[in-house]
Amino acid sequence: MSVRMKHKDLEREIEVPAISVRHYERSGWKRAEPEPPAPDGETAAAPAAETPTAPRRRREGGD
Repeated sequence: MSVRMKHKDLEREIEVPAISVRHYERSGWKRAEPEPPAPDGETAAAPAAETPTAPRRRREGGD
């Protein structure tokens, strides 16, 4: 996903990867369009997927 950004000192807009937005914001760039609201009051980030973990292996010859 990409995000359009603009800078107060420049006339043009740029498109950057969503992961890079914080980097550009620290340099004075702002989002060109407001961030869309999350549906049903949820956060915009996707929930982490739960994956099963393997059972621990026993060590031989030790504690």
